This record gives sequence, structure tokens and C-alpha cells, in this order.
Amino acid sequence: MSSALPPVVDTPYFPVARHKLIVMSVTTLSMYQIYWFFKNYQRMNERVGSGGSPFWRAVAAPLTAHGLFAHVRTDAQSRFIPVRWSSAGLAVIYLGLTLICFFDYPWWTLALGSVFVLVPVHATMEEVNRKVAPNAARDDSYSAANAAVIVFGVALTILGLYLTRLAQEFLQQLVDQL
Repeated sequence: MSSALPPVVDTPYFPVARHKLIVMSVTTLSMYQIYWFFKNYQRMNERVGSGGSPFWRAVAAPLTAHGLFAHVRTDAQSRFIPVRWSSAGLAVIYLGLTLICFFDYPWWTLALGSVFVLVPVHATMEEVNRKVAPNAARDDSYSAANAAVIVFGVALTILGLYLTRLAQEFLQQLVDQL
């Protein structure tokens, strides 16, 4: 008799912990979300062979999010996992929040909240991952590189807040002088 090891089943979706998704997104000015979308589009392409470059779909995430959200919703429902969110609704909210980054200070800071739109989708992905690969590893720790990115991101965010406030005050002074 051979003691064959059970086959390794990979998770259908990028297995990152919710707290890490939120922390990394907020501290990197939402850049981590591009990585999150990339990894999920990559896995989706591997499983279902859907077309499109994961890189470009991730870069254009505010426009392509509905496709991923709808796929996750359909996949979860096919596995009898209840889904209580609308893929179209979340995609519209996500697009709106990401467009806020082009607003003036302090409104652009609301764009950092776009990660919270991903939370229901992420929770559904976690349920699917638990059902398909209950023993699969999950990325829930922070590496030294993650810590460095967090520190750099917080400093960059504070600098961005300061500079946009400073620029707004400078423009106001110019207007007042005219």
C-alpha cells in the first residue's frame, strides 16, 4: 500500500486576509487594490480561461470590477453560498469612490474608502475558498516588505494631505490678491 498524499487544491481566489486587504489598501493610497484585482483576475483566467490581460484589467479596475464581482457572485451561488450584494451596485459605488480621488482636498481622501466596497466581495471569495480548499494557506501576515510599504505609504499619505492643503491655501491667497 502506498501512502499517497492528497492532491493540493489551490484556492479559486487570492487568499489574503481581510485586515491585510484593508490595511495595505489604505496605506498604499489604494495601490494594493490593483494587486488584489490582478491576483484575482489571474486566478480567474487560470480556472475559466476568460480572456483579457489580468494586468490591464487590474489597472482599469474601476471599469472592469463589475466583471469580477459578477463572476464571484455567480460562482458562489453555484456552490450554494448565499450572496447578499449586487455586483452592479458595488461596481458603481467602487467607480464613484475611485473617481473621487480627482477632487480637491479634503474630498479626495474619501477615495481611500473604496476598499470597503471590496469587503463583501472579498468575504464571498473567502467563503468559496473555504469550501473548495478548506486547508489552503491564507496570506494573513505582514512581511518586512509589507511593513516598509505601510510605513512609506503612511508617510506618503501624510505628505499628500499636507501638500494638497498647502496648494489649496496658496491658490486661495492668489485669488484673494486678485
